[in-house]
Amino acid sequence: MSANPARPLLNAPIEDLLNLLVRQFARLLQEQDVALTTDHSDAIIQAAASHQPLPPGGDAVTEALARLVTESEQELQTRFRLDFATALRTTMNDIDGWQTTADFLEMANYKSNAELRISAGSALLLLLGDRRFAHHALTVIVHDDGLMDVDATIARRALCHNAQIDPLDDQWWEAVQRAFSQ
Repeated sequence: MSANPARPLLNAPIEDLLNLLVRQFARLLQEQDVALTTDHSDAIIQAAASHQPLPPGGDAVTEALARLVTESEQELQTRFRLDFATALRTTMNDIDGWQTTADFLEMANYKSNAELRISAGSALLLLLGDRRFAHHALTVIVHDDGLMDVDATIARRALCHNAQIDPLDDQWWEAVQRAFSQ
């Protein structure tokens, strides 16, 4: 058994990864007035997994996800005066404005939720064929510094799937950098 809990994600079928992320965002999408039925989710997952255009309603999903990522970027900026890359490098000990344990926990929750929505939302958008936030997935991998935690592994799979690169190839990172520098 692998000591790294992210390792199975590297080999999981892309449909499983898509299903995981779609389910993760289902409530947030519903709050954006994008309700997905099981059949519609399945159709989106199958289209995205096979690099096909998304079915009708797929654009509403990608636009809602893009809004969620943008709102999370704005939350980091407004609440903490941090962009995503800086937020990943910033610990709560480096952030002022809290005095009690409750304040600390509340701020830490806002920060980590915004970071997660940006990381996972960017990855899901890539898996759905939308590259507009690819720079965030690249940032997650750079920040991970070779550990390949869950977020970085999902980013790796999303970038590789979008660029049609084998995520198990020894040169995957170089290939991804080339694919997304154009």
